[in-house]
Amino acid sequence: MNKKKCLLYFTVQPRIRYFTCDQSDVFMPFKEDTVPFWAVGIFATIGPLFFILIVELLNARLLPFQINKKNLSLRERRRKFFICTFHGISLFILGIAITLLLTEIGKKWVGRLRPHFMDVCKPNYDKLECTITTLKGEVYKPIDTGSNFCTGDLKKVTEARLSFPSGHSSYSWYCMVFLIIYLEARLFLLRLRYIKPLIQMSAFIAAFVTALSRISDYHHRGSDVIGGTVLGIIIALAVTLLVGRVLWDYEVERPYTDFDHKPRKSTLREF
Repeated sequence: MNKKKCLLYFTVQPRIRYFTCDQSDVFMPFKEDTVPFWAVGIFATIGPLFFILIVELLNARLLPFQINKKNLSLRERRRKFFICTFHGISLFILGIAITLLLTEIGKKWVGRLRPHFMDVCKPNYDKLECTITTLKGEVYKPIDTGSNFCTGDLKKVTEARLSFPSGHSSYSWYCMVFLIIYLEARLFLLRLRYIKPLIQMSAFIAAFVTALSRISDYHHRGSDVIGGTVLGIIIALAVTLLVGRVLWDYEVERPYTDFDHKPRKSTLREF
């Protein structure tokens, strides 16, 4: 998947789109990323990997403070840890590859102009012919943004043609939804039961803030962010609920608590 993505990125150029002078959504100022992609890579990649390791250490009862209730040997517990950790990490990386690949295909295929396109493109406004005269009067003329239309930095101009879908949104939402579902499937706590929803809410907020920053920075429109969000969530659901059913089934101990509904034997007397 990664090789395909790299090949696609370096060989396929984004589609050249037209614009009209009345499109105010491409004249926004260029701003640096509030949440740069390297920061997204750190919290959205390292975060889930860290929690996968911790959760599987807990499930295999390999941490020093845990009691081995099932009297499993150290070898058996290590085997369980490595198997479950391998499944979790491999599923997570598979989803990352799919998310990056589909996001890149969408960006290159659609070629939608970012809101700050004209600011980095720097066309010669004196030569722009915005309208043409038709039988019904003057109408806005579609202007080709390819060829020598732009005079700005080529790298920034090319990047400004990759608005849909939002890569920050698709990646962060995939990773954070994967983490939320993974914790729901694999992490069971008794006395510290509120830690899990706290981590899940933090993951949701991280993805939500990242997506909002793309709109406030004028790097994407709301529809770009929604498209990336939907893409990331769908891939996370497919990876965890369809491909990764083993996450829910592989030797996870589900302890009862005082107020859980424990299975009880019938107390009715037989006559």
